[in-house]
Amino acid sequence: MIQPLLFLLFLVIVGIAVWYPRFRLAMGILCGGIVIGIGFVIWLDTQERGLEFHRVSIAEVQLSHMKIRPGLNSRSFVVNGRLQNNSQRYAITSATLQVTLEDCHGINNSECELIGQERAELSLEIPGGQARDFQKTIPFSTVPKIQGEATWHYEIVQVRAH
Repeated sequence: MIQPLLFLLFLVIVGIAVWYPRFRLAMGILCGGIVIGIGFVIWLDTQERGLEFHRVSIAEVQLSHMKIRPGLNSRSFVVNGRLQNNSQRYAITSATLQVTLEDCHGINNSECELIGQERAELSLEIPGGQARDFQKTIPFSTVPKIQGEATWHYEIVQVRAH
């Protein structure tokens, strides 16, 4: 029902523009203003998105209670943990977790070889000064057979906040 009305309105505007030159000028100015306004809103949004990754530094977040267990297949693992937001000013909306798997062997597992590294996006809403628990299944592209002992390392590499 709304489409025929919009089409009829469009025809009326075109008809008026054909008969009245001043109306054409006003429509041109109005359309130009609308295009400039839309461009300005897009520019502001782009600036805001860029700031989201610089509001909370990686030093202001802390991982704790990290545990890992096998996932549904031989290449996936389920990571559990807690992410603390130490920024009092901004709330975290997401963070990128990097998980590294090393195969350690030798005396006291001193010789380690990196055998897998993946990143996962944690979609969490964490107000300033608070923490949230998370669970994320991370598929690894390849996981070779571990010869020694598996050693896991976790790191937050990017934080998004508003």
